[in-house]
Amino acid sequence: MIASKLHLNSFLHGEDITASSLLLTALAFAGLASIAYVILTEAYRSKVRLPNIPGPTGLPIVGNFYQLNPDPAETLHQWSKKYGGVYQIMLGTMPVVVFSSMQAAREVFIGQGGSLIDKPKFYTFHSVLSSVASSIGTTPWSESTKRRRKTAATAMNRPAVASYLPFIDELTRDLIADLWKKGQDGTVAFDPRHSLSRTITDLTLTVNYGARLPDDDALLEEIIDVEDGLSRIKCPLGSSQDFMPIMRWSPFNEKSAVAKEINRRRLIFLNKFSSELEDRVEKGIEKPSIQSNCLKDPDVRLDKVDLLGISMSMVSGGLDTMVNTLAWSIGTFALRPDIQEKAYQAICDVYGKESWGPIEDETAVPYVTALVKECLRTFCVLRLSLPRATWKDVQYGDIFIPKGTTVFLNAWGCNRDESVYGPDVNVFRPERFLEDPDLPHAAYGFGTRMCAGFHLANRQLYVMILRLLWSFKIELSKEDADNNWRMRALEDVTEPWHLAAIPPSYKVRFVSRNAGALKEMLE
Repeated sequence: MIASKLHLNSFLHGEDITASSLLLTALAFAGLASIAYVILTEAYRSKVRLPNIPGPTGLPIVGNFYQLNPDPAETLHQWSKKYGGVYQIMLGTMPVVVFSSMQAAREVFIGQGGSLIDKPKFYTFHSVLSSVASSIGTTPWSESTKRRRKTAATAMNRPAVASYLPFIDELTRDLIADLWKKGQDGTVAFDPRHSLSRTITDLTLTVNYGARLPDDDALLEEIIDVEDGLSRIKCPLGSSQDFMPIMRWSPFNEKSAVAKEINRRRLIFLNKFSSELEDRVEKGIEKPSIQSNCLKDPDVRLDKVDLLGISMSMVSGGLDTMVNTLAWSIGTFALRPDIQEKAYQAICDVYGKESWGPIEDETAVPYVTALVKECLRTFCVLRLSLPRATWKDVQYGDIFIPKGTTVFLNAWGCNRDESVYGPDVNVFRPERFLEDPDLPHAAYGFGTRMCAGFHLANRQLYVMILRLLWSFKIELSKEDADNNWRMRALEDVTEPWHLAAIPPSYKVRFVSRNAGALKEMLE
């Protein structure tokens, strides 16, 4: 009996020794593997870093990724003051060349536009989320991309956009009626963002599918929520796992699961709209639209994936940029009655106070044209334009950028370039575009892969801002507690890491300037 107990104790003691040894061995192996991974990663990062291009020193493994806090676009703008208008950063193991100077951006993105027609592939967006198709602005260059872009450019050039004016007018009228009704002619202050989201979504669906958005708040909220989730993933810096592959294996990383769910939900409503359009075309009751023209034109060689990519571009583009630009602008107008009055007088000089009349183009009231440009420049809601990849080698002065390199256009930095806009670059001053009508801005990007819908966006902003300022005095709430907000494009952006710069929440009042004339126009 005693011998058996001694044998058992010895056996158990041996087991303890063996388990401890295995644990120590495993920890040692994990430690050595981690050290090896760091050494190999740093060796690789050193190898792929572009020679002779300055840039900030990064951290091991992650590079400069986490140094971009708290506001990536502004951080990149500040780094340009130290490293120059063209420099490089390291995002994990990926070298990225940043253009933050207006002159350099225009000379390369326009002057060598053919070298920057490609787009980089990011793991979360291209491999996980975009399982079927992706928007024009995010798709790497191919024959399919070329076909889609050519079709979209034709559908949104100046003559085509002029044909959409009845849609723009109709939806602007509905927006103004909604603001007047919700605000009870200026007696109630409220946040106009929901009204703006409905109008812009409605307009993009009308132009793309030839049908108005159904009167279905649940559908609208679904589109808005899905597109917001999509923007967070589509952001050039939206996911660390795009630049640090090891993070894709983390059990705490939900990026891939969220991306798959966003894609599933998006395809449901996009396929619904496409199916309804095909049914209308078959019955011969469709209205003119981008998609119907593609379906009926035998010379347009687009398949369903191509058409889906165009639809994705239309819906995302409107909600990312138009809604936020208008939200920033309306809040600014409420804080700047002097600008409102100057714009109103300029509008009345052309159209009068009793009728808003037809709008032939976006240059009839030069002050409103300048106002639109200053809104686009100041708020620059797409601060980091969707990334490019070099299709060919690029030589800019002493800087050589080889084919296949990821390139960021820091539109925010370009729009804060003091050599272009002067020392009052942070002041909201529309007059700068009257003093120099050819003054550029970077809100739409530059070159061959710039925003294909910029003509449509300019027309929408011009018409909506003109109609709003003709119809209303936009005033602050009468409650002091509601007015604790500002519209400073840098300090007051609510989510600096989001694809689009989102303004703070606010409430304003829409007070009719001429209730009788406004009522007549709306009727």
